[in-house]
Amino acid sequence: MTQGKNKKLGKKKGQKKTIDPLARKEWFELTAPVPFSAGGFGYTCINKSAGTVVATEAIKGRVVEASLADLQGQSDQMAWRKVKLVIDDVEGTRCRTSFYGLDSTKDKIFGMIKKRQTLIETQVEARSSDGYILRIFMIAFTKSIKNQQRKTTYAQRSQIKDIRKKIVEIVLKEVSKKSITQLLNFFNQEALSKEILKATRAIFPLQNITLRKVKLVKRPKVDAQKLREFYDDSQRSKGTVRRHGQAEDQSALNLIKQGQIEKEQTQQESE
Repeated sequence: MTQGKNKKLGKKKGQKKTIDPLARKEWFELTAPVPFSAGGFGYTCINKSAGTVVATEAIKGRVVEASLADLQGQSDQMAWRKVKLVIDDVEGTRCRTSFYGLDSTKDKIFGMIKKRQTLIETQVEARSSDGYILRIFMIAFTKSIKNQQRKTTYAQRSQIKDIRKKIVEIVLKEVSKKSITQLLNFFNQEALSKEILKATRAIFPLQNITLRKVKLVKRPKVDAQKLREFYDDSQRSKGTVRRHGQAEDQSALNLIKQGQIEKEQTQQESE
């Protein structure tokens, strides 16, 4: 069909302008509470304030996840431990977070599961001294002893029941007398696993006793005074504190500006 007879042929469709989605975003720095040694551990973005929606209010309640190795300023230790933090307050471009939960990577858990041993799982719901209700999941494995004739190390049902009872007693006792800040330091040092190992030695030898997960069931209202306690630098655990990455931020800003200049030049040339 020729161009003259078809009116639609030859007409160019209106091209939509490509808008960079990151141009509408606003970036905030994430800061970790006590006892984590790292001050700033990352960044998060949200849409800029528009109309009745304020960015600093909309970002509150967002849950972020980070590795314990990053929060403690370490590179190779406790990288399998994942820490969940919730944003409670925004001061300028810095977000103040508080504890929301703990978890473990699947690689760590799968690496401990082996043949010819018994896996023992226990969950306990306990209340801390400052009103936090936590659901704690513990995992343990039976261990073979020296000069053992059997290939398997299976525990009897009565022994598993006694081990679970001991774990519940120890967890309830330790959690009830500590605040959430003290509990975080207690969990990070794996002190709970050491106490369970000593208490259950007479029942059945265990290995790889691990705090698998901590879920925050209920927490008290976090006010300004509580946040100040969480961010008291004198109570922070000593360690290598990460720098906030100012040089990287500046280079990233330069790249963004350069990209914007190139886009404006291409638009002017096309016009």
